[in-house]
Amino acid sequence: MKKLRDITALALALCMIVALSACGGGAGPGTGNPVEPGPGTVDPGPDVRPGGDEDEPAPPQGSGEEGPGDPDIPASGSGGIKLGLCADAAAIGAAGLAHSDKYTLITGVMDLGAAFEGGELDAAIVPIDAAARIYASTGGKAKLAAVTASGGWKVVERGTLVHDMYALAGKTVYIPEESAMASKLFEYIALRYDFIIGDTLKLEPVPTADLGNYDLVLMPAILAGSTIVRDADTHFALDLGEELENIAGLTLLPVGCLIVRSDMDGDALSGLLEDLKTSQETLSDNLDYAVELRLAASQEEAWAAANDSCGFVWYTGGEMIEELESFLDLLYELDPALIGGHIPDDGFYI
Repeated sequence: MKKLRDITALALALCMIVALSACGGGAGPGTGNPVEPGPGTVDPGPDVRPGGDEDEPAPPQGSGEEGPGDPDIPASGSGGIKLGLCADAAAIGAAGLAHSDKYTLITGVMDLGAAFEGGELDAAIVPIDAAARIYASTGGKAKLAAVTASGGWKVVERGTLVHDMYALAGKTVYIPEESAMASKLFEYIALRYDFIIGDTLKLEPVPTADLGNYDLVLMPAILAGSTIVRDADTHFALDLGEELENIAGLTLLPVGCLIVRSDMDGDALSGLLEDLKTSQETLSDNLDYAVELRLAASQEEAWAAANDSCGFVWYTGGEMIEELESFLDLLYELDPALIGGHIPDDGFYI
């Protein structure tokens, strides 16, 4: 297949996302209190990779236990709450906290479970599968406080061949080998469209950093937004969140979830929730910070990823639990290892 224009430059600019696991790409509509980013520029999405057990899947963006991208990236700020961010669109919503003396934003590679247990992190923004695994691996020391972003995964193509799922017949879609949640959801959708995987539709796992080398790919938000900005011949062909809603009636694809230490002070948690929500609502004012934190290579790319590839939402409390129930049931059905081997109990939620 022909390579996308300027892919080498793109791969170099975004190589840090190899360590991620999803939030990105134009998401399926999130239910309840959507927060629309203001006019501005681009944003990338979070991604986590699970560590540990060799028998467990190694999810790419948006589904793992390892956080943020580059170990050499310094933490931003010097405040009390240490917030881990992965290099994906959902994390861009936190850019407005970058220079607050209340927070230290950490974007270096780490094992998130160990970081919570060791006190290196007080909170992190991760996809739902990573959140559930971290809850399980820490014995409940990290819990879910809010869902902040939905969607984040797109099928991106060069040309105009694909207008719906049926148009994928006979084609090969390249998928990120590090992202188990997104890949399994895409396969689930394809099966519901009566495709025979390996026959009428081929899914080829490749390293996330190599996705730009192919003409038809499933991409996380940061790569999807950057690709369409850098190559005028590429475009969003299909939206994983929209297809999931069409097939399963699920209106939430939770790629951005705020997890916090279970013993976090109540006032500190309330302040974090308020500040994070405000940051998302004023995203267009925070794009410089997103670039500064290396969550995006440019303002334009940051805006494209956040605005076109990821929907910011806000769920807490009982509404959050209600919205997540069916999604977690589906992940368990697809592969229990995605969420730590079992559906989280009520202690998962703050």
